[in-house]
Amino acid sequence: MNYSDLVRKCIGNSICIVEYFKQLVEKGIDFSEDVVKYVTSLLGEPSRKIDVFRDKYIQVFLRNIQRNCVSVESGEICIYTWMPGRVIRYHPVGLDSTGTILYFHDNDISVLAYPVSRTIDIEGHGVSIPDPSKHSIVEITSRVDGYAITFYYNPIVKKWLPATRYVLHNMYYAGRRLEISDINEITNPYASIAFSIVEESGLINYFKGREGWTFTFILEAPEPAVIKPNIELFNKESFKLYLLTARTSDGNLLTIRETSELINWNTVPLEEYRIEDRETLEKYISNWRNDLTKRSRFVRFNLGDMYRPFVLEVSSKLYVEAVNVKYYSNPKSLLILASYGFEKEALELLVDYKDIKDAGREIIVIYRELLDLIPKVIDSKSFIEILQKMGVEKELRSEYKKTLETRVYDRFIRKLLSLIAGDNIYEARRRLRELRDILLNNLSQNM
Repeated sequence: MNYSDLVRKCIGNSICIVEYFKQLVEKGIDFSEDVVKYVTSLLGEPSRKIDVFRDKYIQVFLRNIQRNCVSVESGEICIYTWMPGRVIRYHPVGLDSTGTILYFHDNDISVLAYPVSRTIDIEGHGVSIPDPSKHSIVEITSRVDGYAITFYYNPIVKKWLPATRYVLHNMYYAGRRLEISDINEITNPYASIAFSIVEESGLINYFKGREGWTFTFILEAPEPAVIKPNIELFNKESFKLYLLTARTSDGNLLTIRETSELINWNTVPLEEYRIEDRETLEKYISNWRNDLTKRSRFVRFNLGDMYRPFVLEVSSKLYVEAVNVKYYSNPKSLLILASYGFEKEALELLVDYKDIKDAGREIIVIYRELLDLIPKVIDSKSFIEILQKMGVEKELRSEYKKTLETRVYDRFIRKLLSLIAGDNIYEARRRLRELRDILLNNLSQNM
C-alpha cells in the first residue's frame, strides 16, 4: 500500500490516515520508507523511521488530541479535537483536529465526518502570510461569533446527525465529566438546537443524496460565544444557524460561495475586497485588527490544497473589549478602547441603565486628564511611591523602566489605567479620581 492509497481511503483526512496506518503497523504490515515519511509528515516531523512515528503518535494523539468515543454494536465512533488550552501545531493532524469523526469497525476505519479544517492564526508561531500577487485570494468572510456545528450521515442510526467541535450529538459535559447517552438520543444542547432548526425548516432535505458529505454550520446565540453564555437560558427561536461550508465525499472542501449554490440557506457573511498585492492586504489587516464589531476575518488563499486550504484568520484585538463594555460595562475595556481612539464608540456601547453612562463619561474625562498629567510627573522621585500606593508598582516595574528609556508613554498609560480600573465601573471611577488627585497634588508641589 502506498501513501495515495491511504489518502483515497481516508478522503485526505490526516487523522484517519494516521490511525489506519497505526492499525496496519500493529498487524505487522511493513511499509516503504517513503510511506513512513509521508505519515510522519502529517504529525509534523517527516522521518523514514517507524520508531519516530510511534513517538510522534504518542506526543500528538495521546497528549494533545482529545478523543471522545461511543461504543456501538459493530465497533465505536470517535470524535477528535485538539485539546483546549494546548498550543496548536499547524501540521495536517493539527489542522484536521476540528471534530473529525471516525468509525472503527471490523478491523477497519471509515471517515464519517470531515469538518472544515482549522484556520491559521495570523499571530501563530512561524506563520507566514501568502503574497496575493502569487497566490490569489479565493474569498474573505467575517466570523459569526457562535459555535461550529457539523452535520454528517451516521450509518448506525441511518440518519443525518449534528456534532459540535468537541463531542457527538449524545455527549455533553457536566462540569468536567463527560456524559454519554444512547446513540439514538440527541442530548448535547448545541446539537439539539441546531438539529431542531434544520429539521423544522426543511434544511435537512438538502442533505439527502449527499451521504458521505460533511456540512459545517455556525450556531449563533443571542449573546456572543466569546463571553460563554449559558445557552440553555435562551429560547430556541432566538438562535440563528449560518451555513459555513461543505466537504464532498471525496474530501474536497468547497468554498462558501460554492456551498451556497448547492443549498439555499443563509451563509456566514462574505465580504468583497479587491486585494492583489501584499501592501493592500496589509492595509486591510491593519483595519480588521481594530474592528469593534467583527471578531475576526478569514482569508482563503489558493495554494492548491483541496483538503486543507490555507485560510488565514485575522482576529480583532478590540472586539472582545467592545463586547465586555456592551455586556459587562467593563471599565478596563472602556479605557482600552479609548486608548485606541474609540472614546465615542465605547461610550455608545455602555448600557443605558441608572448612571452607568455618566460614570463612563467621567472615566473618559479623567483618562484625558491623565494622558496629560502622567508624562509631566513620571520623572518625579515620588512617582514610584504613587504606583505603590495604587498597588500596581510590581506589575509595572519593567514597563516603567522601559518607558523612561523610550519616552513613549501610550503603552505604559494603557497598562497602568487598566490595572487600576478593574472590573467595576464605579470602583474604577473612584480609583481614577484618586490617582488624578494624587498626581495633581504631586505636580503642584514640584512646580
